[in-house]
Amino acid sequence: MAIFDLIYLSCGLIGLGLLAYKIRALHSNWGSPRVVALISTVFFSAFAVFFAAPANITWINWVTGVPNFAALLVYALVVGFAGSSFALVLYWRYPPVQAWHRVRLILISYGSVIAAMVVLFFKSEVGDERQIDFDTFYATQPTVAVFLFIYLVSTVVGCGGQAYHCWQGARDEAISARPWLARGLLWYCFAGLFPVAFAVIKLFVLLMDWAGERSFDVLSLTAPLMASLSIIPLVIAMALPVFGPRRPSPRLWLRRWRTYFLLRPLHRSLAHVNPHIVLIAPGKFLNPHHRVRRQIIELNDWRWALTPYYDLSVGESAASLARQAALPKDELTAVVEAAQLRAAGTTEARRRPPQRRPAAEIVDGTDLATEHERWVRISRAFNSPIVDAVVAVRGHAARGTD
Repeated sequence: MAIFDLIYLSCGLIGLGLLAYKIRALHSNWGSPRVVALISTVFFSAFAVFFAAPANITWINWVTGVPNFAALLVYALVVGFAGSSFALVLYWRYPPVQAWHRVRLILISYGSVIAAMVVLFFKSEVGDERQIDFDTFYATQPTVAVFLFIYLVSTVVGCGGQAYHCWQGARDEAISARPWLARGLLWYCFAGLFPVAFAVIKLFVLLMDWAGERSFDVLSLTAPLMASLSIIPLVIAMALPVFGPRRPSPRLWLRRWRTYFLLRPLHRSLAHVNPHIVLIAPGKFLNPHHRVRRQIIELNDWRWALTPYYDLSVGESAASLARQAALPKDELTAVVEAAQLRAAGTTEARRRPPQRRPAAEIVDGTDLATEHERWVRISRAFNSPIVDAVVAVRGHAARGTD
């Protein structure tokens, strides 16, 4: 019993968390039928799973004073979920007016199913409380058999319709052009297949019980766990279209870490210019986007601080050696900048009085990608043989002058 409680309560709490989030996020759009269908879908699924926990079943039966009332409540919630999820995907796929003609039929049909279930339940003799085997224990009682049959068939139809329309919608050209929305629909399709599988298994066991074959009853006990797990793909389905576009792709995440490690040697070499500005925001240590952004900010600050100590002869020497090596223009510029930074960062260079430099000498990247590429080229050139040679000559000249 403990494992049943753990699974049902965990999945139910996840669903209730999603429900609270959706109500808060969509409270201003309550006039939209699509929003009502969405909130109803999450509401029915979350409470169906939460109330299905054996501990809650006992509590519901005790509070109401009606043996097995929890079975009626949970099954009615499942039927409500099947109907609302079917209505939701119709509102997703069709214009509101066109969808309403179909949704109205769903409301009438599923409302009638729930009403019939209530009548059949109270017409049945179900005085012995059964927490987890209500279906198999009362399967051969005619009114309960009909009760279970219409409940399971309506679940298959509703959730099967949901899965079908989500699958078709994900393949639609207009939706496939928005990959996160298409992925959300596929996950929503996947979420609908769980209760379909649960209902099909239950129907099979019910038919076997009618035929007098009880060896399959164990399947009826485990099938509800499968339905409860549908809350997980449902959460993913509703989160992907909202949060997916806001999250960087794994490829970009890896590219940022690569940029970070390429800039790291240069960043460490210049940190002595002003180590107090080095910052990693709390909770951002493993965020490569934040780490690279801070590297670029700090490198630019150090560059501005060193610019007054730039020596034009260092730049000319670096440019001359770069031309002899037939380096492309971008790499030549990076070599010159790296040589200036490295020479200006030495103790000897900073002993000289700073000089004013025109702003035109300092050219920043025009966008983030350009800025990253420029600093990566400078970092690669910082310890290159050309820069080593230029800085060595400049160091000998400075010591000779002293």
